[in-house]
Order: sequence, then C-alpha cells, then structure tokens
Amino acid sequence: MTLLRAEGVTLGYGRRPVVHDVSLDITEGGVGLIGESGSGKTTLARAFLGLLTPISGNIWYGDQTLKKADLRAFRKDVQPVFQAESLDPRMRVGRSVAEALPRHARHRVAELLEQVGLDPALAARRPHELSGGQRQRVVIARALAVGPRLLILDEPTSALDVTVQARILDLLAGLDTERLLITHNLAVVERLCRTSYVLFAGRVVESGPTGDLLAKPAHPYTRALRDAVPKLGGPPPEASGRTGRTGHTEAVPATTGCPYRLRCPLAAPVCEQPPPLRELGGRRVACHRAEDAPVS
Repeated sequence: MTLLRAEGVTLGYGRRPVVHDVSLDITEGGVGLIGESGSGKTTLARAFLGLLTPISGNIWYGDQTLKKADLRAFRKDVQPVFQAESLDPRMRVGRSVAEALPRHARHRVAELLEQVGLDPALAARRPHELSGGQRQRVVIARALAVGPRLLILDEPTSALDVTVQARILDLLAGLDTERLLITHNLAVVERLCRTSYVLFAGRVVESGPTGDLLAKPAHPYTRALRDAVPKLGGPPPEASGRTGRTGHTEAVPATTGCPYRLRCPLAAPVCEQPPPLRELGGRRVACHRAEDAPVS
C-alpha cells in the first residue's frame, strides 16, 4: 500500500530548482532517502509534509493530490520527527507532548512517554534537564500523540552517541508505524528501511531494495557513499574523487550530461548525455556505465 507518492516532482526556492523530476513511493517496510548534505532530501521531505509546493509534478496522498486532500486527515496520518533540538526550551515536556492532543486526552501524556521508554515523571521537566537521547524520545512521543500511519524522520539519530542511537533505532523498529527516513547514515537505513532511494544533486540516481542496493551498488555515487563508511580494523576510507571529498564538488546541470560525471571514476564521453533512470538487476539506476562498475 502506498500512502504518499511523488510523481515527477520538481521543487525549489524562488526560481532555483533544487529537486528535479523525482518520482518516489512511500510503501510498507520503511523507505530511506540517502545522500550527502545538499542532495535534496530535506526539501523533498518538506514537500511530503505539505510545507513546500512543487514547481511541477504532484504529491499524492492516497488517491488524491495533496492540494485537494483533507488536511485534517493528512495531518493525523503523517507526522514529522525532527531532531531533539526542535523542542521549545521554555515548554515543559508534558505540555510539549500534549500540544497535539485534545483536552480530554491529556492523560495520554504518561502513556506516550512510557511507550518511548521514558519515566512519566519527566513530563515536569524542561528539555535542558534531559539527555540528548531522552529529548529525541520526547520528539518521537509528540509525533505519536495523534496515532499517525507514517512518520517522516529527518536525521533522528545524528546528534546522539552510538549507544543512544542503538536504543532509538530499537524503539523505531518496534513501532507499528510506517516511516520515511532521511539520512546519510547507511547503517540506519539498512536497519529501518526495506526500500531506499539515493539522491545526488536533487535527482534520484539509484533506487531499490535496501539490502541489494548497499551490498552491490549499481551507481558510482552509491558505491562512493558506501565506501566512505569506515570499517572496524580496515583501512581508512579513500580521500579521492570517488568519495567526492576532493577535486570537483559541484554537480553538472542535468541538461549538459550526467550531474555526477566530474566526480565519477567511470566517466566517459557517453556521460555528456543525461542518463535515463532505467531498470537494472531489480532496481533503477541513472548511469550509462552501471554495467561496467567493479564487482563489490
């Protein structure tokens, strides 16, 4: 079942497009949006939340476009989970969690705090009196208050240490709620998402089952993201053009060819033409030379 769907969506700020012709389905099992900073992940999430209107294309909520949908039902079904810093520092935890609840349901605050593994007594505290992990759990409890069908999570563990990250991931994995996860952390995506989309310069360059996509990347950019993750006991990640951390860092406009070609180890004359997003081995990939990628 698809709850939210982007169909040929282009997004921008002012006259500058930053997400280009993206089509994406949020289906059961969790969906991950992977990419470095500036790839368009958060901009696309804003559109899914109805906070940004597409320049072209549509966001579908069930069988209706978001423009025509019942916004009360939409807000109940789709809730954002921001980072812990999003809590109002002046507001006590209980009041923050209760904001979305009707007055007759304020007693549920204790239940929600317990659901995310917190002592209900913390409702009397302010955010600065909690640890980072506790604050993130409060943000999740607040999102769960209206009983959503889908959580949109933007880097929910990025500011937490490894131990706390593991606990938050355990919590999210145990929730009976679908999720769209925006992150650059491949381990988090692998844990929580059945399907993933890789974005570069506002374009989907690869999509498919998360396990297959990370085990045998078809696009050079996906491979670079994977290879940039340090491995315990292994050599340090390459500091080369493959990871995009040296040399050219700007994307090439899509109208002049593959946007990744200045950073790509497989770049060839054919890359002067924009690559179509095509089927390859059970996934979709936007690369002329995906078949020539080295075997993982």
